[in-house]
Amino acid sequence: MPFSFNVILASRLVPARFRDGGNLEKHGPDKSNSATQTKEAELTARLARFARVPVSNVFELDPTWRSDGLSEEMATEILNTHGLNIPVGERPLAALAILWTALWNPFNVLLTILALINIATNSVPTFVVMIAMVVASTSLRYWQEMKSMVQALKLVKSIVTRVRVIRRVDSISQEIEIDLRNVVPGDIVAVTSGDVFPGDCIVISAEALSVTQASLTGEVLPIDKVVRVTALDESEPFHLLENHNVCLAGTSVAAGNGRAVVVSTGKDTYMAAIAEELNRKRPENCHPVGYQESQLHPFGFHGVSKDWKGAVMFAIAVAVGITPEMLPMIVTSNLALSAVRIARQKVIVKRFDAIQNMGAVSVLCSDKTGTLTADLVRVAKSVNTKGELSDLPVNLSFINSLLQTGSRSPIDRAILDYVGQAEKGSFGDVQLDGWSKLGEVPFDSTRRMLSVLTYHPSVNKGEALFITKGAVEEVLERCVSGLKDEEFLKPIRDIRFDSSSSSTLTEVNRLEILNSAKRLNEDGLRLIAVACRKTSVKIGTTISTEDEDDLVFVGFVALLDPLKPDAAEAIQNLGNLHVQVRILTGDAPAVAAKVARDLGLFDPVNTRRLTDARSPKDEEAVSDVSSEHVDESSLIVTGPQLAELAKDHELLNETIERAVIFAKLSPYQKLDVVKALRRGGGGRAVAFLGDGVNDALAIRGADVGISVDSGTEIAKEAADVILLEKSLDVVARGVVEGRLTLLNTVKYIKMACSSNFGNVFSVLVASAWLPYQPMLPLQLLTQNLLYDFSQGSIPWDNVDPEYLERPKTWSAWSIVRFMVCLGPFSSPFDLITFAINWFHYKIRSADSPLVPLAQTNWFLEGSLTQLFIIQFLRTHKIPFFQSRASLPVVVVTFGMACVAMAIPYIPKVNSALQLTPPEPMFYTYLVGMILGYAITIHIVKSIYLWVFRGEWL
Repeated sequence: MPFSFNVILASRLVPARFRDGGNLEKHGPDKSNSATQTKEAELTARLARFARVPVSNVFELDPTWRSDGLSEEMATEILNTHGLNIPVGERPLAALAILWTALWNPFNVLLTILALINIATNSVPTFVVMIAMVVASTSLRYWQEMKSMVQALKLVKSIVTRVRVIRRVDSISQEIEIDLRNVVPGDIVAVTSGDVFPGDCIVISAEALSVTQASLTGEVLPIDKVVRVTALDESEPFHLLENHNVCLAGTSVAAGNGRAVVVSTGKDTYMAAIAEELNRKRPENCHPVGYQESQLHPFGFHGVSKDWKGAVMFAIAVAVGITPEMLPMIVTSNLALSAVRIARQKVIVKRFDAIQNMGAVSVLCSDKTGTLTADLVRVAKSVNTKGELSDLPVNLSFINSLLQTGSRSPIDRAILDYVGQAEKGSFGDVQLDGWSKLGEVPFDSTRRMLSVLTYHPSVNKGEALFITKGAVEEVLERCVSGLKDEEFLKPIRDIRFDSSSSSTLTEVNRLEILNSAKRLNEDGLRLIAVACRKTSVKIGTTISTEDEDDLVFVGFVALLDPLKPDAAEAIQNLGNLHVQVRILTGDAPAVAAKVARDLGLFDPVNTRRLTDARSPKDEEAVSDVSSEHVDESSLIVTGPQLAELAKDHELLNETIERAVIFAKLSPYQKLDVVKALRRGGGGRAVAFLGDGVNDALAIRGADVGISVDSGTEIAKEAADVILLEKSLDVVARGVVEGRLTLLNTVKYIKMACSSNFGNVFSVLVASAWLPYQPMLPLQLLTQNLLYDFSQGSIPWDNVDPEYLERPKTWSAWSIVRFMVCLGPFSSPFDLITFAINWFHYKIRSADSPLVPLAQTNWFLEGSLTQLFIIQFLRTHKIPFFQSRASLPVVVVTFGMACVAMAIPYIPKVNSALQLTPPEPMFYTYLVGMILGYAITIHIVKSIYLWVFRGEWL
């Protein structure tokens, strides 16, 4: 039976935190985490200094800044101090240093030493194989390191090159256009719709300014930005991404215009800090491929022979013959085959070892927008003041959105699409060509509403309809009455919208309206309020904000980002695979909670599911809680809440372990949550799915970083896996494929290690007992190659379905247990072969002419027992009956067995290997030993399964 002495486990195949067997080891101190938190704190403190004070005091905080702009001389001086406004410094990539790091690792050193020993003993083929492995390992690591170094440079391409700033030219303040790289702290930038902020800025003037910052927060809708009029109290917390007068580099203006003073540029911006973090060395994930430790020392044979020189030469001879060259081939073949299979599932794998990592994943952190939801704002329903369905509010808002002349927001487009695509007859009185606009009061972020004065030929001459839509509180404040219930059934042209069709709003009525809005908000719906009134008009009539008064409150238009059709099914599929899904988003808690509620993430079974449950009793315990009430509020945590818990690490970790929804998170907080989840549960594999710049840090910090083909370039560069279809169902299929790959690799390692361990005893006994070599090095190499070819089919093998149901991680103790418990049972049958040679054939001296026969007998016994026993070790079930190997495994295994039996009879081949045809009687012994070994292994397997509670792979 083939055996090897230099690999059982490998530290890069078995990471440090997974080497302690059943209970996984916790991560050590995370030094990078404290550095990340410090960097974010510095950025926040710098911006808070300017954002907390009133706009009138901003320029007093820096003596070089002026409200009418910097002079050219001062701008040049500041530019020399702070450098060009380039987010990622164009510095050398230190290619030689990275190459040295990739080359200098224990695995390469060990292989190089063994290669030199082999070349010294004229074993050129083995030397070539080992050096090739060193080159391959070094090249792969060098490529990975270089790739991570250039990831951050992708940010530069996403930023505009020209910006408008206010500068004093010849002592005259004027607006000029300059190169983005020349923007400096203290510059006042003028922005309008479509512009990108060139640095981290503080708003000093705003006219209906709204900013899209989805790349940082995941928020679908633009955020209104305003100037700060009064100082923020020092006791109030400062949240960078939720502050309404801070605009970060890389975010863009969705609507309106304004001015902002630049506080930070280049490497000091928030976006650049993310790039810098991406530029750090990638943290080791749960299954990096490589080999470093747990070598079985070949010099151990000297303990029997007492001859150091002989032991050294014998160890080298064994190493030449049984070098486990198939281990990297098995791993690579497994990963390559899986990459091809998984590509058919619309999944592109950038790093091969990520496939195995997916099999170990027990927690999937997913962004909400675009993954669970459609990433489109849609009208969910239109309701009256009591929350009852009515088309009137959306009809009126349609007219408002259709006729307003400003840039249409996502809400406007959603309303137009909803009414335009509806097949209901209730929209018949909203004619696209029937209404005309007489006036408009544009939206601004202070009023938070937009009004239009409209006219339709079907209404009385001289009358017009004043329609307002906007934020609930602001619109309700301008209303004096509410529309009566019976009016909601009439067409718009038949409603008077005056005292005859409405009733005065009392404080109780206002409270009821706000309560209705609160209930809708708690359902994750975004609301706009709709109000209107009839008014008389004359030629040349104009309207202003003063006309937004004495309105009749009509109702709400509720909007949401709808769930993807397959999202619920995908969540269920992942749950069946014992993968917990947790939502990490920059969106509002209520919106994320609505999504989680609709997907069943708050169900007791999901929240209590133990992804590492090991027995049916654990499943029963989980099912017992299915009827328990779940306090949803305890499962939701926000970014500000996490920031307040930062000093209490124990409470912070406990909160993260419990939470299902993480809302209003900054990019750094997403990374912190991923790190905490990886440390939790004794160390677990965590995947992160996202597509924005705000997700890049978490993608890179996870065991498996997943992005999508439509994601930002920086997110795709940071990812290990790219989905061509943004769906959790695709992830579920990838998890199954990862487990299949991992289990087939574990299957090979356990079989190889148990064989190696058992043959150590056989070789020790042979060294002490037999006066001749039980097998020549060339015979060992041939036997090993036959075994290697047979195991080369393992990547195509089947895996019992029950092993695909749960996450699988590397367990050193599991491999050791398997090796120690099953390995030694091959030795008795080797000893029987030695005994047959000694007692039956009387081969008792090194000069006996029958020594080649003895070596042939062990060659055949070792080859056939090991080849056939693959069928028994690949599954915990009864082979051929309860579990069948794949056709390639069966064909290759029995084919190699036929080759092994034919070799002693093939002329020239047998003489080259010094083998001779065995006596026919030996085949009787051989059949008996194969059957006896199979029965013994099955008995031992049954005991092993009973002792270790069903554990096999």
